[in-house]
Amino acid sequence: MLDMHPPILEVCRRRAGRFLGVAALATFNLAAAAAGRLPSAAPDPNCPAPARWLVEHFVAADCEDCWRAPPGTAPGAEDVPDDGWSLDWVAPASAGADNPALPEALPEARERLGRLGPYLPARLDATPAGFDSLAPLPTVPAGRRLTVHSSLPYHGYFGVQMHARGVWPAGATGWMALVENLRAGTSGSALPRHVVRVVVGPLALPAGPRAADAVAPLYALRWPESARPDRLMATAWIEDRAGRVTQITSDRCKDPR
Repeated sequence: MLDMHPPILEVCRRRAGRFLGVAALATFNLAAAAAGRLPSAAPDPNCPAPARWLVEHFVAADCEDCWRAPPGTAPGAEDVPDDGWSLDWVAPASAGADNPALPEALPEARERLGRLGPYLPARLDATPAGFDSLAPLPTVPAGRRLTVHSSLPYHGYFGVQMHARGVWPAGATGWMALVENLRAGTSGSALPRHVVRVVVGPLALPAGPRAADAVAPLYALRWPESARPDRLMATAWIEDRAGRVTQITSDRCKDPR
């Protein structure tokens, strides 16, 4: 079972019940263990994976053409290098209803795009309503450590805990998410998708370089009913002051393709 830490003792229900208090988290961890549920893949001690790039796809929830486009042929469908991670963000449609053929929209998708650039969310208001970000992942300095763990799934929740140690630049923040891995051809997408289904942040990072300064925030994250828990992985990343991702990892360590 995941260990409990003081920084998250005051966590309460927020955003339509997607986060759950730590007391309930402990209860469902014990119940899941008793029920014999299988845990997520064990973290690799060599995390994060030695990737060089991060591709983020942003697709408005009414742009089925963006979602279904072959790799590299439309906004929201940028091809991913072999040495790259990817995250897919489905944003609420700016006008009209979301397309039920796409995964459920996540309001934080537009917020994430806005952190990359204040004017970028407007790209999803045009046609085709998609946008791609391709950014290099810098080399991780020595002494900087980021890992993420997930609990047994139970009653619609995963317990997700990020462990961060070391010193990050001023203004850097931590983020955690449940990401659903969709193989090419799943849900009509022509490329593999790694859809962010629920996200929490910004999270505080260590206050200093000593082990005593390390942080380990723990949340219970509820996946949407449209997601399949067997396809979910816990993911954590660090954003700098400008919103650029500088480090990323998962409880499976690398982005499966």
